[in-house]
Amino acid sequence: MAKNDNKMQMPSSQGGLVQYFDADTGIELDPKAVVAFTGMVAIGEIILHTGLL
Repeated sequence: MAKNDNKMQMPSSQGGLVQYFDADTGIELDPKAVVAFTGMVAIGEIILHTGLL
């Protein structure tokens, strides 16, 4: 049977968030580059669907 201790261990104040945000993500993309690329893809799709190309 499990031992019934009335002692609770409090979680650390920072939890795993500090480890998550301090971790190396590998690839870092500039948000402006992502928006520009998405816009170019959208414009390209519109051109292809309208039959202009």
